[in-house]
Amino acid sequence: MKIVYKEFKKAVIPKLFIFITLFLTIPIAHFYNNLGNLTEIENNLDNNEVLIFTQAPYNDTTVPSFTFIQPSDNITIINRNSYTFIVNISDDNLPSYGNVTIQISNHTNVLFNALMNHEGGNQWSFNWNNISLYPNYNIYKIKVWAKDSSPNENYSWSVYFYLTVSISTGPPILNVVLYIIAVSFIFAAVMVYINKKWRYRAS
Repeated sequence: MKIVYKEFKKAVIPKLFIFITLFLTIPIAHFYNNLGNLTEIENNLDNNEVLIFTQAPYNDTTVPSFTFIQPSDNITIINRNSYTFIVNISDDNLPSYGNVTIQISNHTNVLFNALMNHEGGNQWSFNWNNISLYPNYNIYKIKVWAKDSSPNENYSWSVYFYLTVSISTGPPILNVVLYIIAVSFIFAAVMVYINKKWRYRAS
């Protein structure tokens, strides 16, 4: 009986040990494999946080800045019935259409506000084509307002630009010359007629 037990012990115990070892090895290997995946997932989440942070809108507090192209000088004299204002607006978040306005006023009142047209890039324009409707030889004030496209919607006004309107209201010079010629011709004809009449009476 002892011999049989010893033979059983020799045959079964090693197999049982091998079976238990294999049984424990598989879960342990699976655990460490998942642990590596968790580390990779954590690293991916960290990278995603950086990506989300870089893609999120930043806290822009810079207001738009203005550079007038036309007029380029203060106290510009406008001597025609139409004039185009051109301004460059610089900002990290450029304004969209509808967020750039030009204001024209005299020394006491605002005459009107008008939307400026986007010409591409930083350039905006407005064509003042009814100048003749406003008093001549007056001084007018021009300034531009703009709001950028950042989440904070920063906005600002440009400095004032002053200009004067000096449109000639008289007839064109050709008409003046023709008028002088016509008057001179009529005057000469009258003088010739009177001279002939006096000679006729004298004879």
